[in-house]
Amino acid sequence: MLKLFYSPGACSLVTHIALEESGGEYEAVRVMLAQGEHLKPDYLAINPHARVPVLANGHGIVTENIAILNLVADVFEAPGSVPRDDPFAAAKTNELLGWFASTVHIAFAEIWRGSRFTDDESVWPALEAGGRKALEKHFAEIEQRSGESWLVEGRFTAADSYALTFFRWGRRIGLDMGQYPAWAGLNDQVLERPAVQRVLDAEGLKAEEFRPA
Repeated sequence: MLKLFYSPGACSLVTHIALEESGGEYEAVRVMLAQGEHLKPDYLAINPHARVPVLANGHGIVTENIAILNLVADVFEAPGSVPRDDPFAAAKTNELLGWFASTVHIAFAEIWRGSRFTDDESVWPALEAGGRKALEKHFAEIEQRSGESWLVEGRFTAADSYALTFFRWGRRIGLDMGQYPAWAGLNDQVLERPAVQRVLDAEGLKAEEFRPA
C-alpha cells in the first residue's frame, strides 16, 4: 500500500488531494512540522531533507511534490495530478508545478524559514521583505492565469491544488487576498470537489481558510 507522509496545510496537501482523487488505496501519516516531528531521527531516516511530502511504496521512497505527483499520474491517470492523455497539458502542468515549487514556494520560505538561507539572523528581516515583495508579483500572475476554467487546458490538475494552498498561506502572512477575485473563484471550484473536501476534513482544515477573509 502507498503511504503518504504529510503535514496539515503544507505543500503536501497537493499530493494528498491527488491521491484522494485517484481512488486508490493509501495510508496518510501525519507529520507535524510545527512540533518539529520532521526533525526527529525516525523521520530523517525516511527523508534526510526533513521535508514533506514523502510517498512510500513497495519500490522505496519518493520525495518532492513534482516527482510524487508524476508518479501518482503514471499509476492512476486520475484528475488532480498531471494529465497523461495529452502531452502538452502534462508539460503545462509540470511547467506550473516547477514555477510554484522553485519560485513562489521559495518566496514563502524567505518569509518563514530564513535559516534555510543563512545563519545570520540579522539578514532574516531583509529576506522576509524580499519574499513579500516577490509574492506581490507572483500572486498577480496567478490571478492573471486564473479565469473561468482551471489553470491548465480546462481540467483539474495538481497546479490548481498548489494555487489553493498558496492562497491560504497568503492569508496566514496577513496579505489582503480579497484583491484576487479570479483566483478565489478558481479555489471555489477546487473546494467543491468531494475528494478535496475529504482531504480537508482529514487534515483538520476549513474551506473558509482558502477564501478571502
